Amino acid sequence: MRKHFTAYSILLIAACAVTFPGEIRAQQLPQFSQYMLNPYVINPAASSMHQDVDLAMGFRQQWTGFDGAPQTYYVGGTVNIGRKPQAQGLAYGIPISNRKMMSSGITERKSKHVVGGLAAVDEYGLFQRSSVMASYAYHHPIGEKYYLAAGTSMGWYGMNFGAGNAILENPNDNTFNDFIANGTRANLFDINAGLMFYSDRLFAGYSVYQIGENQIELGNAATPAGLSETRLAVHHFAMAGYRFTLSENLDLTPSTIFKLRGPAPPSFDINVRADYAERVFFGLSYRYEDAVSVLAGLHINDWLRVGYAYDYLTSQINNLSSGSHEIVLGVRFDRKN
Repeated sequence: MRKHFTAYSILLIAACAVTFPGEIRAQQLPQFSQYMLNPYVINPAASSMHQDVDLAMGFRQQWTGFDGAPQTYYVGGTVNIGRKPQAQGLAYGIPISNRKMMSSGITERKSKHVVGGLAAVDEYGLFQRSSVMASYAYHHPIGEKYYLAAGTSMGWYGMNFGAGNAILENPNDNTFNDFIANGTRANLFDINAGLMFYSDRLFAGYSVYQIGENQIELGNAATPAGLSETRLAVHHFAMAGYRFTLSENLDLTPSTIFKLRGPAPPSFDINVRADYAERVFFGLSYRYEDAVSVLAGLHINDWLRVGYAYDYLTSQINNLSSGSHEIVLGVRFDRKN
């Protein structure tokens, strides 16, 4: 059904969309269920943690069946440009098909310097947000097993308001026309930062995004909706997990992520993932007052992996949507390979 709106209601929806894209709780950044498969998308320090080259691309369709629901596409990767450690058989990465190599000893552990980049597009309703970010992270060895990493990413955000898709009751409405005459695009620069403490079993990290809180200068600031007065909100993420070995072929990894997004109430996910023979994994996730997710994935070989997540919505929007879908394809390998 096509609905016709007044100019003011269109601009009010636009202001809400800029402030609350993706979720009613003031989320300005995309939601991810498969964050364990590619933690770099929410923490610039989580870069090439286990192998020198870590590449990934992903797609998320949120709220399937809901007209104008958010969609996210991204592609990115990180590369360790630091010196290789001197090891007996094992460098940073553990070939997933050879569990016995986990006992190989490293004679000298080196710090890692990792560079990376991420390009993403988020579409929600009349809006599209594009971003291109570059990152650097320093990983310092601690003891025989652990690394502490600090990273930052910075780059460009582009906001676009699809005025051509708006259907007005009065096509000649001066309020709307004055607004779009002042521009339907906005360009912003911002910076993110993160910390990561990890080993081959443990990970714990914290990151903060949109530190600059830049103003979104979109359209005419004099319009009643006040769209140009909105700003990027600071987002905080904290995550942790540990992998337990239950048998020769079965590992279990419980994890959690805590999210604080601007003026919104705090939110958290609780997850558990089981890896069989380091080839196949299955998992469950609960997102507070939002969704229950089923996770699955396959390590096709020692360097190629794919993961899928389905979110069953537990919020009131469940009546309008059949759930959310997310897929991630990743490549990991060491430079020597």
